[in-house]
Amino acid sequence: MVTHLMRPIALRSIVRSIAVAATLLCTNLQTALAETTAGLIKQLQSVAQGDAGSATAAKAIKQLREAKDLTLVESLKAMKGATPIGRNWLMGLANSIHKKSSESEKAALSKFLADPSQDGEARYMVFQWLTANNNTRRLELLANMQMDTSPELRYLAIDEAIKVKPETEELSVLLESARHPDQVVSILGMLKEKGTIVDQAKQLGFLMDWRLIGPFDNVGTVNFNKEFPIENDWVKGTVQQEYDGKTAPVKWISETTKSPDGLVDLAALFSNEKGCIIYATTEFDSAKEQDAELRLGCINGNKIWVNGKLALSNEVYHSSSQIDQYAEPVKLKAGVNRILLKLCQNEQKEAWAQKFEFQLRISDSSGKAILAKGR
Repeated sequence: MVTHLMRPIALRSIVRSIAVAATLLCTNLQTALAETTAGLIKQLQSVAQGDAGSATAAKAIKQLREAKDLTLVESLKAMKGATPIGRNWLMGLANSIHKKSSESEKAALSKFLADPSQDGEARYMVFQWLTANNNTRRLELLANMQMDTSPELRYLAIDEAIKVKPETEELSVLLESARHPDQVVSILGMLKEKGTIVDQAKQLGFLMDWRLIGPFDNVGTVNFNKEFPIENDWVKGTVQQEYDGKTAPVKWISETTKSPDGLVDLAALFSNEKGCIIYATTEFDSAKEQDAELRLGCINGNKIWVNGKLALSNEVYHSSSQIDQYAEPVKLKAGVNRILLKLCQNEQKEAWAQKFEFQLRISDSSGKAILAKGR
């Protein structure tokens, strides 16, 4: 039998049970929501180019905006490690969150900017937010960013330092900090005016000495993916001195470019041959095993192998060409690394389609030249 005195005790027990259940439910809902948010972020980070990727990204963005549980700083941190396409989607999301953020959320941006381990583009975007209509703060921040991990911020910082026309010693320091080829060339020009000559090709790490062979057939641009005997021989280390070429047997020739940009002019070396393929090979003696980047400029179709492995492939003709047009990470072994290029020319007759050339340099991930031993 339940007495009147026992009823309050039973009621309190029921209330406690309900409170515990509510807490558990709330915790489970928060966990589920966090897992959903994390999953959507991962989708955005890994999104690939194409219609399917765009549809996935658009759906994820819509769900994240509706959930409203992703903070501004979290959206910025998500850009680290994302694919280029995914980073663009996340950048748009961060921009939209920033516009609606509270002042307390925006206060955390300075800490994010100061963290060099975060994504460079995300930090550059934060820099633009923090310095909008505030040139004084912009200059204060840039004064300490000449060695920043963000290429964009480093470029701006060095650009500001150059504007004050520094003396030779400071220019030399800026040269070692500079990574963008255009900025390196600009500083080299300023040093030259002051009587200091620096080897541009060496400063940027261009490979200058090559062995070339060709032409091989590419009429109709149908042989980009054809495995000519030289490719298999090169991988096996059994390269021959002579091969059957496009119209006659061909032999290797040696070429050392004198171009400060490391350009090798294949049109000049092979009588402006059209509808053809040229192979170029060189060796790079690395002081140690290390991560590196191949940075190629080429207006023609191209492939590159390093130590027998295909590292880069671009079947593009006469779209554009510039230093560091293509960048691909590779692992260099200690000692001699063998490099082979396949360079393909089409048959276009327009004046703007006559170039057949390439330039290749080796750098670290920031663009700083890695030089072969003894150079």
